Amino acid sequence: MQSNHFCKSVRIQYICAVLLLIMAGIFLTGCGDEVTIPSYDEEVEPAKEVSLFAVVSNLDEVNGKISLKAVNHASEITLEYTGGVDVRDKYGDILSMSQVGLGSVVDAVYDENRNKLLSLYISSNENIQVFKEVSGAEIDYLTRTLRLDGKNYRIAENAAAFSDNKEIGLDEICSEDQLTLWLYNDEVCSVFVELGHGYVRLSDYASYLGGMVEIGYDVIVPVTEDMLLTVREGEYTLRIAKGDDVGTKKIEVIKNQEVDISLADLVIEPKQVGSVLFKLTPSDAQVYIDGRRVNMEGAVELVYGKHKIYIVAEDYETYSGTLNVNFAYKVMEYKLKKTDETSDSDSKTKTTQAATTENGTTAQTTEAANTEQSSTEQSSETSTEEQDGVKDVNSVTGTQTANKVTVSGPIGASVYFDGEYLGIAPMSFTKVTGSHIITLSQTGYLSKSYTVTFSDDGKDETLTYDELDLISSLLGYFHQDDSRDARLNRKDGIMKKW
Repeated sequence: MQSNHFCKSVRIQYICAVLLLIMAGIFLTGCGDEVTIPSYDEEVEPAKEVSLFAVVSNLDEVNGKISLKAVNHASEITLEYTGGVDVRDKYGDILSMSQVGLGSVVDAVYDENRNKLLSLYISSNENIQVFKEVSGAEIDYLTRTLRLDGKNYRIAENAAAFSDNKEIGLDEICSEDQLTLWLYNDEVCSVFVELGHGYVRLSDYASYLGGMVEIGYDVIVPVTEDMLLTVREGEYTLRIAKGDDVGTKKIEVIKNQEVDISLADLVIEPKQVGSVLFKLTPSDAQVYIDGRRVNMEGAVELVYGKHKIYIVAEDYETYSGTLNVNFAYKVMEYKLKKTDETSDSDSKTKTTQAATTENGTTAQTTEAANTEQSSTEQSSETSTEEQDGVKDVNSVTGTQTANKVTVSGPIGASVYFDGEYLGIAPMSFTKVTGSHIITLSQTGYLSKSYTVTFSDDGKDETLTYDELDLISSLLGYFHQDDSRDARLNRKDGIMKKW
């Protein structure tokens, strides 16, 4: 009896609970709220995996987005990614996304339905070549080729260039820059600027005009007025030589910035001197070095470098040559040849003239040098004149043509051609064949260089460039979370993996 009573009680409780649920549903429905019952039979859309052979063109680590530019066709896609993405180098070792450098050629897989990256591998394709720490690469924009170590490589139509954390134009790359090149089937598909360039402006240079300025191994040019040199970023010893005087100064070149270097406080290098002991046959021969007779009683001290030497003696043929002094001490032996009977009188005359007209010889040499120098200066003055509003240039490379190049903008910017100041834009100058660097500079703005290539095609050229960036924009650059040191560390990590 007790069991039946218990069962009835349970049933009553169950019925009451069901009635309460029904009443609650009616109450909620009466209030205008719909009750949604989830369906567990609804199918989730499966991932649609797509493979992509591409160049990394942008990486936004803050928002978790990456942009990929296809290698073999002109298309670009931006994908979302998370920390769970499978990222590896070409050897299969795991990488973090921050170690993937811009310009890297990768094999990517993404979910097309969700626009999400699934995996990213640095490509191990056998047709991929990577050249690191490349210096002196020259880009010819007329033929779309890049010349490196005497070999020409074609530049792909959709090739991209990168510097720091952004994409740049290929014409913003200079031969002074240090690069990483990615090639596919011997075509350049991406370029990353490892070390860019800054600018060196010389002041207090008047006493060094006509000399040579040397910065590192890439920049060796004559000193001209108001020059602005494009130099790879880094620390250097600036060296200027004019005549026997050589001066040096430590400088630092910062990427995209201009530094003014005064030549007034150059440290003059002590001249290196070597001693030469002459052993002559005949022993009474007379020796002239650089047009002056020297005393043969002991060793002769000479400044390092090349010297013109003449040795004369009666009844012997005169010796004429070059003596290169690059040693601390050395014994030099010279044996003159005897003249024959028939040319004896002529030889005596020549010998006597050389031996007895030391001052005259020197004067003649000096006069010839002065005449040559005067001619050179005249030529230089003529070459820097403007003809019909077209400035002539003194380029050390290339051939001047009958055509002109006009830089129409940015208006008001100073125009430099291979470091030589030409004038204020808009302006025109003589067209010179070959690859050259045009630099634009303006007070309060960041200087900028462009590489150009001209040919003797009988046509005038007009170049218009974007406005220069204000110097104040540098503040934003240096306050980015992704600092230069961080980017270099990130790049070094992936370089080691390659």
